[in-house]
Amino acid sequence: MVGHRHNPDSHPGIAPRATLRRRLDQLMRALLPSLFIVLCALILSAGLGIPGQNELCFGIASSTVFFWSAHRPQSMTPLMTFCVGLVCEVLSFGPPGVFVFSLLVFHGVAHLWRYGLSRISFLFGWALLGGLALVLSLFGWIIACIGTLAMMSPVPSLFQAAVTIGIYPTLSALFVWARRTVADPEQA
Repeated sequence: MVGHRHNPDSHPGIAPRATLRRRLDQLMRALLPSLFIVLCALILSAGLGIPGQNELCFGIASSTVFFWSAHRPQSMTPLMTFCVGLVCEVLSFGPPGVFVFSLLVFHGVAHLWRYGLSRISFLFGWALLGGLALVLSLFGWIIACIGTLAMMSPVPSLFQAAVTIGIYPTLSALFVWARRTVADPEQA
């Protein structure tokens, strides 16, 4: 009789040994969304001459926080969201505290609605993100008006919301792929 080698997936209690290398691999996979935001914020804070760099940074950060908070909350915890928001806050030139607050609201709403977002269509989730982006962009505009004691144009805030809404489908497709491959801590 020949002994059969079983696939480890067929025995759920069996797992590879937790070596240091495997734990570091799991940690890096779990931190991938946060590292993505920080890398994008660093690149977009440089003077590249791209129109709307700050708005694009907000769009990438908020879309990333929204997706990962809804689909894999252990990869985007409130503490990680806060830390990423602080890094983006330091690198942006907006009113102080607005970036961090906005990311925490995106995280809170996505985390609170994560079970509903997983069962409904992509379009509803996109609409929810769009509504949040519009409200939080206008909130940033109001805070900027209060901070400068002058009525500023709301066009940059509306552009920021439009960029956030427009970039989400592309980032969502990238994140769906990453969630199944490079950002899955279970594959470490």
